Amino acid sequence: MEKRRLFTGILFIFLILAGCTAVNGKQEIPSPALAHPQSEHKSKQDMDVLIIATGDMSGVYFSLGQAIAAMYEKYDGVAWAAQVTNASFQNVDLVSKKKADLGFATVDVFSEMAEDDSIPNLRVLTELYSNYIQIVTLEHSGISSFKDLEGKRIGVGPDKSGTKLAAERILSAFGLDDNKVEKHFLTFTQSADALRNGTIDAAFFSSGLPNPEIASLASQMPITLIPVPEEIVSKLNKEHGNYSENVIAPDIYEGVNEGIQTVSVKNVLLTHKDFPEKEAYQLVNTLYKHLPELQKIHPAAQDIIGTEAKMEIPIDFHPGAKKFFSEKTNS
Repeated sequence: MEKRRLFTGILFIFLILAGCTAVNGKQEIPSPALAHPQSEHKSKQDMDVLIIATGDMSGVYFSLGQAIAAMYEKYDGVAWAAQVTNASFQNVDLVSKKKADLGFATVDVFSEMAEDDSIPNLRVLTELYSNYIQIVTLEHSGISSFKDLEGKRIGVGPDKSGTKLAAERILSAFGLDDNKVEKHFLTFTQSADALRNGTIDAAFFSSGLPNPEIASLASQMPITLIPVPEEIVSKLNKEHGNYSENVIAPDIYEGVNEGIQTVSVKNVLLTHKDFPEKEAYQLVNTLYKHLPELQKIHPAAQDIIGTEAKMEIPIDFHPGAKKFFSEKTNS
């Protein structure tokens, strides 16, 4: 076990270094051979390490992915590592191709991938917390609503991310298509830095609350969160489904002292259809048995409830998850 722990630590550092890097405002997808120990060039020892595909290192996916990896190793005796990715779309791709064993994704990406070959290969383990769409600008920009965004430079998230999908859908619903705004495909960290140095005017963050980069930015300079009107949420749901009206509570971020109306979307934890039922059951059981540990890592985990194996998305729950939730309901 000590050798395994040492190997896992080394692998974890390697995965971060081999993870996504920004090039020309976009992120590169790491080589599949580096992404997952189950690629064809592997040792027997490598096969003992399982991978959770997460997201940007500054986002909630990554911090919770690390915590879940540590929890599974601690209680289930299996070595896990968290991999940095471009988030939802890339995670779906990695898990469906068995280049990662688990992955986080927002449920709105599935309506975009209804005909994709990856969908039949995926299974849901559990619902997670909600991502809140947080549209951030600096107070001195004078931007306070969507009408002020026309002609502005906007960070919409990296390519193949749920942030980019939600941002482009919301902008389109408000009539702000490509010819009316200048889009920049940036990670959370890059967006926060670009707001600081004035190279963009506003940025979308699809994340649990609070987002660490927004919190850091708000502690350094006054920010404004742009509300998403109710009619935009209704339009999104009519066209795509899976979105909810929600409010970013007061005082989540320094200087933002009133609730901000916005839209939210649920996250799920995915695996592939061939993941063993017994192990899938154990993973879900461990997650809920030790959920308070996750909730200490990030406040977003307070939103994880997981009462049943049922969601209105084109992906079925894994048989192991169904068994867990059935027992929970009948207990």
